[in-house]
Amino acid sequence: MAAISFNHPVTRVDEERGHFFGHEHGFGHHHSTHIISRPFAGRIGGNQQFAINHLHPDRSSILHRTPDAAPYLSWSDSFRLTPLLHLELWKQAFYEGWAMCMFTFLSGLTTLAVAPLGEATSLGGFVPTLIGVTETIISLALFIYVAGPVSGGHVNPLITIGTFCARLATFPRTVLYVSFQLVGATIGGFLVRAAIDNGPLPAKALAGCYLDPQLTTPATAYVIETLSALSLVYLAFGVGLDPRQRLVVSPSLAPILVGFVVGLVLFCSAFVKKGYMGACVNPARCFGLMAASGSWNYHYIHWTGDITGAVINGFFCWLMPPGSNARVDDMTLSPAVEAEESK
Repeated sequence: MAAISFNHPVTRVDEERGHFFGHEHGFGHHHSTHIISRPFAGRIGGNQQFAINHLHPDRSSILHRTPDAAPYLSWSDSFRLTPLLHLELWKQAFYEGWAMCMFTFLSGLTTLAVAPLGEATSLGGFVPTLIGVTETIISLALFIYVAGPVSGGHVNPLITIGTFCARLATFPRTVLYVSFQLVGATIGGFLVRAAIDNGPLPAKALAGCYLDPQLTTPATAYVIETLSALSLVYLAFGVGLDPRQRLVVSPSLAPILVGFVVGLVLFCSAFVKKGYMGACVNPARCFGLMAASGSWNYHYIHWTGDITGAVINGFFCWLMPPGSNARVDDMTLSPAVEAEESK
């Protein structure tokens, strides 16, 4: 294989540690930097750029410690509990929880701030929904950019469960991520409550988390939530995880597109039925805000609908996988790995 030249400083990969070594030249000086990048097939926005090929004999030690460093792992590898023995996975889960805390806080503040605008104009909920969707697009893209190199940038149990169903994340990682996401979202929700200093959060102002049982049946909400969740993971996987899109949609652009995907789903579901304030598509966010409000009406729909959507998407990923570990496929290798292997 011919060597590949790069316009970025990454020139060598130490896959055993998942570390990247960069070399930069400028002003007559040679600088060497040590950049940690953890291989994870389920990294949102990476388009499997940082995944490794599991058939390479020198990568067995990495895959023993981190089975989901390579895509399309077997179910037996997925349920192996040995990754729980490594502190690195716990630190990544903690980082997910920390990101979820800040995301919930910012989202909650925005939701409460724009809620009164629904009665201030003749447009009703259109204006606050548009503002909330815009905030989500911007903040989510930025959180994915920041959290991606550390934890994979899920910031959402739907994405985490979706990657598990698509065999891109292990069961231990899924359990830890979702657990820390819930803890982080709960802390973020109560920080919103402390910030406004006005008692429990008003449940009816929590867009995406409130359902009026007098106007909307749980069955209707479940259908909307399931199809919204399925649409989100289908589109997010297409722009942020499909290795075939690497040359079409740059991995650096994918977080922005995922932000637009979430914004699209939220906007389209916001006005579908009276008494229904839009799809949740992030059950951890609603868990945290509803905990701070003290109202848990129909919260189970946020989980059952999202899990159903993730399972359906996982089935289609199994039926028509974008890649395979049955052979050595360069599409699953990052350019930096290819350059190293060509030496």
